[in-house]
This record gives sequence, structure tokens and C-alpha cells, in this order.
Amino acid sequence: MSFEQHDMFRNRLTASPLSAGERGIAAMVLVEIVRWTQRASLCTKSVEELGELLRVPSSDMQSAVRTLEVLGVIEHFREGAAGRLRLKTMMATKPGEELRREITEAIHYHSIWKRRLRLAIDTGKTDIATEELGRDDQCEFGRWLRSPSFSEAERDGTYEAVCHLHTQFHRVAAATLQMALNGNKEEAERCMDVSGVYSRASRRLIRALSSWRRAVGK
Repeated sequence: MSFEQHDMFRNRLTASPLSAGERGIAAMVLVEIVRWTQRASLCTKSVEELGELLRVPSSDMQSAVRTLEVLGVIEHFREGAAGRLRLKTMMATKPGEELRREITEAIHYHSIWKRRLRLAIDTGKTDIATEELGRDDQCEFGRWLRSPSFSEAERDGTYEAVCHLHTQFHRVAAATLQMALNGNKEEAERCMDVSGVYSRASRRLIRALSSWRRAVGK
């Protein structure tokens, strides 16, 4: 991590509404990640191993990792059975640029759920638990949306509307998936129809996200 990137991280961390203790743990975890990072910016230690080395409780470790993700410092992904961490290149962004990027990615990833649900209806199988899908804080966008990134002033009517529609989308998607897994194919198909409950929830969320993106671009 360059000096410029370090300064960006420090500024972002200082601006976040975290306690001094939480900021301290996040900074400590990042130092350890950098220490164990080799080629391709990939950390050779898992989240669990880093926590053991630092003697940081699991809950605090997970919180620190989420903070570092939100601040755009690391990328947390799964490789096999273990969680892996990768350092990201931090770049200064123009006002609103990061927000537009997050919204664009959210529109894309929530749109492709239609295909995944169709596959679950056809096969009766899926690679995600309905409990996980039903939560609005398990997808990357949901974690970012509920993160400390937004100040109280930014949590306006548009933000609250998107939060509500995002929560509703995940609940409906999980209910539709459960129908498919239970063998209720016809009922699940009705949810997926143009006038079905899933399609309506999806359209409302995508419309709200698209409107938010346009507003940010002004």
C-alpha cells in the first residue's frame, strides 16, 4: 500500500462514524493483511487465521473486515471453504462517482436473480439458502447500503425508499425460492409472471435504483 493510499484510508476511516476502538481494530487488521499479502495483492492468511494471530474476537474481526470492505480497501471473497482477502487499489473518486457505481452494480446483480430463480424452479435446486437470500444485509449492495458510508443527512427519502424496496425484494425472492425448493412449481411460476409478486418487487426496486442513479448524476 502506497503512502497516498494510506492517507486515503486514514481519511476515510476518520470520517466514518465508528468508535475509536472500532477504528483501531480496523487499522490493526489492515496492517496484518498488508503484512501477509504477496503476489496479486492476495493475503495468504484467512480471516480466521488473522483473527487468531491478532487475538481479536471473531465478531470484532468480522466487523473490521466489513469496515475495510466498505472503505474500499479490501475485497473479501470465498475460495473453496475458506474466506480470502485481497487488497484493492484505492483511487480518489469524484463526488457521486462511487454512489453511481454501487447503484449500477446493484441493478445488474439484482436483475440476474430472475435467471437464478428460473433455474431453481426448473431443477428444484439452488446454491444459496433461502434464509440468506431473505436477508437484505447479505448481498454486497445490502451491506454497503446499511454501512456507515451514509451520513444522517444522506439518509433521505430516496435512501429510505430504496432500503424498503431492497428489503421487500429479498423477502419475496426468498419466498419464491422456497416454493421452488418445496416443489410448488406452479405457485413459484405465478410469482415470476409479469404481474407476479416477484416481478413487481423486482421492477419497483430497479426503478427506484435507476431514479436514484439519475438524481446522483445531476
